Amino acid sequence: MGKLKDMTLKKAFYLIVSVTAVIVLCLSAVSVRICSRIHDQITLSHAFRMDVAVFDDEDGEYCVMEAESGGTEDGHTEFTDRELWICRITEILIVFLPVLFSALGIVCAGTCFYHVKLKEPLTALKQGISHIADNDLDFSIGYGKQDELGELCRAFETMRGELVKNNRYMWGLVEERKKINAGIAHDLRTPITVIKGYSEYLDRNAGKENMTGDGIREIAGYINQAAVRLEEYADSVREVQALEDMRLEYGEVLLGSFLEEMRAQLSVMAGQNGKEICLRAGLPQQIVEMSAAAVFRIMENIIDNSLRFCRERIDVEVSFDAPFLTVTITDDGRGFSEKERVEATDYFYKGKAEKKHFGIGLTICRILAQKHGGTILLDNAPEGGARVTVKIKTEEIELL
Repeated sequence: MGKLKDMTLKKAFYLIVSVTAVIVLCLSAVSVRICSRIHDQITLSHAFRMDVAVFDDEDGEYCVMEAESGGTEDGHTEFTDRELWICRITEILIVFLPVLFSALGIVCAGTCFYHVKLKEPLTALKQGISHIADNDLDFSIGYGKQDELGELCRAFETMRGELVKNNRYMWGLVEERKKINAGIAHDLRTPITVIKGYSEYLDRNAGKENMTGDGIREIAGYINQAAVRLEEYADSVREVQALEDMRLEYGEVLLGSFLEEMRAQLSVMAGQNGKEICLRAGLPQQIVEMSAAAVFRIMENIIDNSLRFCRERIDVEVSFDAPFLTVTITDDGRGFSEKERVEATDYFYKGKAEKKHFGIGLTICRILAQKHGGTILLDNAPEGGARVTVKIKTEEIELL
């Protein structure tokens, strides 16, 4: 039975039908043989009987003489009612029993095929569909046979696993959106309070002697600063939303050329900020497929963040271990606090020292890294200072 369950549906069907057909044929043959024998026995017992004599005549030829020995005029003895009934029944059974056995064989074969091959997987799939209809994904399809329905159950289980992943991802997006909304509400409160406060002050003191032109211009300057802050914040929100919807443009990148371009870019950033940026790298002369623009933007945002907190030096290390390009940026600043290590890549996260920034730099890095099939990790270097490690997944094209 176990081997039958592991057979394909086609083989199992043919096997069950073949066995059933053999059994039906045997039963039909035996039943017809028995009925025919009974019928023949009754019929032959009433057959016309003759006495036959054979002798030579005068010409040397054989002569046959027959003599009747009882019975009716047509040469047969009479049948009793019981014998006639039995004969009719056997004649009917000779035709009916093969048909009956065939019908029973079809029913038995179908029932056997259903119970052996169909019942368990169909029941499991039905229960799984009911779970999904009830928004319950905490179940598994336990049918593991190696037939077509087993493949269907495994495909269903794969689909359930993907639904679980998508469900978790969607809930993650919901939670992330809650954080964004909370961050937006918190960050908008300050400039709105400034604008509202100064507007009320102007309304209360309009026309009074203490409202000089210089005072009004000063208040207007504060209101304008708050308005600019709101505008910059709106631009930041739009930028993050655009990044979430953006599709990265991949292209063929020679790692050696990519490294030289990175070196030149870091030199410009170091000169503009008066800090030392040291690059250490050992990349092969290999062509990979990736979004160089996304990698450069990730690097720029991390270094821009490090420049605000480092004392004098930033170290950048680039390595390639197929298929991942790894960029590690370490500064000599105070390092990350435990809270910053966990939350610094969240939307609009700002540390205590952050006043002028909206806290989206590392968020942008995380979004771009994830879109590129990579990760971003925040920790502190053993010798002190913050360390950010970004892994970007690439597609290898050829080795020169």
